[in-house]
Amino acid sequence: MELMFRVSASVICVLLVSLLIRRTNPEMAALLGLAVVAVILLASLRLSSGIQELHGFVRDKFGLSETVMQPVIKCVAAAIVTRLTADLCKDSSQSAAAAAVELAGSLCALGIIMPLLMTMLRMVGGLL
Repeated sequence: MELMFRVSASVICVLLVSLLIRRTNPEMAALLGLAVVAVILLASLRLSSGIQELHGFVRDKFGLSETVMQPVIKCVAAAIVTRLTADLCKDSSQSAAAAAVELAGSLCALGIIMPLLMTMLRMVGGLL
């Protein structure tokens, strides 16, 4: 919860500064937005231990192998990176680039999850 307050305060400060400099120096406003995203991501890395603990619990409790869990985690990471990148493009008034990033992210997620989907279809086919 404390991290979220820090993130919110940082974003509000950067937003206000960005609004002030956007008219005169839009490139600097875009760099400022990129910098705050990087700082927030670094601050959020502390939460990864909880995610790793959840991953271990699910793997042990339900007997899921690493080949099942790994694509799901990669897909979530790709979705996060895609969303952040597309939003940065939109903030820089590059909506066509944002659409391309979103399309590439969707195709990437599909490529990541394809082995898991094929395994599931084989299992369902074996039951029939």
